[in-house]
Amino acid sequence: MRSPRPTVRPGASLLALVGLLACQGSPPPPGPAAAFVPDATMPRAAIPDQFKWPLAPLFADDQAFAAALDQAAAARARLAPLSERLDDGARLHDCLALYFDTRLLTNKLTLYASLRLDSAQSDTAAQAMHEQSLQALNELMRLSSRIRQGVLALEDRTLAAAYAREPRLRAFTPYLDEQRRRRARVLGPEAENILGLFGDNLWAEIDLNEIPSDFEKAFQATMAELSLGKLRDEQHRLVSVTLSSYPQYRASTDRRIRRQAVEKLLGALRSQEKQLAATFAGQVRFNVTLARARGYDTALAAYLDKENVEPVVYHNLVDTVARNVAPLHAYVRLRREILGLDRVHLYDLYTPLVPAVDFDFPYETARQLLPEALAPLGPEYVTVLAGGLDPRAGWLDLYPHQDKRSGAFCASVYGLHPFVKMNYYAGFDDLSTLAHEYGHALHSHLAYANQPYVTSSYPPFLAEIASTLNEKLLVDHLLANAKTDDERLFLLTHLLETIRTTIYRQTLFADFELRAHRAAEAGTPLTAELLNQTYRQLIGEYYGPDFTVGPDDEVEWAYVPHFYYKYYIYSYATGLSAGIALAERVKSGDPAKRDAYLSLLKGGSSKPPLVILEQAGVDLRQPAAIEAATALFARTVDEIETLWRRRNPR
Repeated sequence: MRSPRPTVRPGASLLALVGLLACQGSPPPPGPAAAFVPDATMPRAAIPDQFKWPLAPLFADDQAFAAALDQAAAARARLAPLSERLDDGARLHDCLALYFDTRLLTNKLTLYASLRLDSAQSDTAAQAMHEQSLQALNELMRLSSRIRQGVLALEDRTLAAAYAREPRLRAFTPYLDEQRRRRARVLGPEAENILGLFGDNLWAEIDLNEIPSDFEKAFQATMAELSLGKLRDEQHRLVSVTLSSYPQYRASTDRRIRRQAVEKLLGALRSQEKQLAATFAGQVRFNVTLARARGYDTALAAYLDKENVEPVVYHNLVDTVARNVAPLHAYVRLRREILGLDRVHLYDLYTPLVPAVDFDFPYETARQLLPEALAPLGPEYVTVLAGGLDPRAGWLDLYPHQDKRSGAFCASVYGLHPFVKMNYYAGFDDLSTLAHEYGHALHSHLAYANQPYVTSSYPPFLAEIASTLNEKLLVDHLLANAKTDDERLFLLTHLLETIRTTIYRQTLFADFELRAHRAAEAGTPLTAELLNQTYRQLIGEYYGPDFTVGPDDEVEWAYVPHFYYKYYIYSYATGLSAGIALAERVKSGDPAKRDAYLSLLKGGSSKPPLVILEQAGVDLRQPAAIEAATALFARTVDEIETLWRRRNPR
């Protein structure tokens, strides 16, 4: 998927709507800025200002940021004594009001510092500001733990009396209900303190992939020192293989290069497999220990309960995909035939199936095309989208430059417009990424515009639906307007690879993560041998008889950072499955189905995530949406084969 996003979620507000209204209408006439040619080696100052996000809506400058840091510290100082006794309705209201005000200010601090650093990675002042903002966030999280303990200690009758005496308290009912939903999992003060000291994350109010454990840090340190050696590239130059360049060489059309790249990575992982197994095992045991400390039977139940998601969703995904691997086997057979291979190996899975098409989507073209592609989402959505795509709206930091971090993301804070980070050139991948990130932006825009701050953030479980739905609608639009078989083949293979890597591959990972935790919960040591055997069995089952499992393929699990994200990786597969299913509903032309989807985008966390999704038309406790995605994969394999055979008759 895309680059990790900052802690705060993307979104928008009335302020953003005002800004958008000012930007509606025809695009600006072509000029020097419209003809801008991106170059990653140029300084930021060389990029026209309209293509760089202004940070003034967050803070006017670094001095204002520093003043806000002091303001947040003062707010925390006032909050600490308020959190000590919460059985009085007025006091509880005042505590929660100050807490949410402080959290909003802290989110602005972390966002400003993150965006500032993203475009100036070597700037030591930006680095220091980033650390200061994270420190402020950590200190607020410690206070939030005290507030939570006070809230959970309240008896039901005490809270009912507080509501009766202080009507303003009802504004925080969704937050209080969500906190008290897991009340039975709370231990005594001494035990809670001990769990906190040991890094308990089951009550964290931010995404868990934003909280690295010591085991994850050890994994990252090991990977940072991993030496992958060198190979000769397509021009026969001797080049170093790094974790950054590995995906490029893995996808080479030269089989010698991609084979060497994969073998070098797997060989390096093999040399560290015992250390990496011990590190991963430590993470798994830590997850299991925290879950058992709170009375859960499994770590899966504990971590899904944190997001108010039933474990049946996870099991349904794993079981349904396992029953529908036949289309993936057919894909491997087709890949073998198209590429003219005797057998398909791991190093053959990422090279392009068909030659790339020279699509050209300069940004002004993208601005016109995306609203057309997303027109099934209705005029409300398209109007906001068109305004947000206008560089003058301030949503977008568009082009690459020196010292700018690679990748793309969308993030913002309640009360302001989204901030969309791109490294845009003009290729198809750039256009697809733009559609993806504006899916996040519009999701949060609608949630923030329709929810109070308390219920405005949507949970990680729902986070990838809007983005993947946008990508699907874009591909469908381009397919409907494809001019040649080459264009159609290219677009179909893009869709195919998206489903393969996001649903099949991520579910394989989810299955591996589940089996590792089950072994630990049964008291089985997680040795390198056991992990290798488990992974080897899974890749054999998933990819089928035309796939050859290489001698070191079994250690690929050690390369996956998501295994340290605490049962997070499954949400990529459920997100795309739901996105595909909802895209078909939206495309039906039924306004009720479209509006049901828009209600999901507007819902934030006002209801449990499974309820919000089910009301939009998808129930991930049942296999239908996942089966529909695998059926689409099968149809796409068949269409590619038909087109390819028409061009390559035997």
